Amino acid sequence: MKLRMALSLLLFFSALGVVLNAEKKAKANTEMNLHDFMEDFTKPATKLYDKKDNADYLNKILEKVPDMAPEDQKAEWKEIVDAKLSVGKPDETCKSCHTKFKKEYKAKYRKKLIVIPEELLGFPKEIKELLKK
Repeated sequence: MKLRMALSLLLFFSALGVVLNAEKKAKANTEMNLHDFMEDFTKPATKLYDKKDNADYLNKILEKVPDMAPEDQKAEWKEIVDAKLSVGKPDETCKSCHTKFKKEYKAKYRKKLIVIPEELLGFPKEIKELLKK
């Protein structure tokens, strides 16, 4: 009887550990600071654009970037993105934002976590595959 109880508890805690670990990983993949997002998403997409002239991923990422801005800067971020995308220069968007916002963002929001839109989550892996071809 004690053996069954011990095994049941062991099984329960193992299952609980698996569930909690999966939840932690899911959250880690959907939230990160803006710097990590740029390194993991925007940088590879820019590389794909430079090497393969494929702007699809970069454009989709840039369209979501203004949503990640602090509330008081969303409109300005959107203006910059829209202006660069409308003239077909998505690669210049990052530099424009950095010139205007980087210092203030680093000072105030460096560690702030942003939520990564679900439709972008698979992009790093997809971009890596396209760069291999």
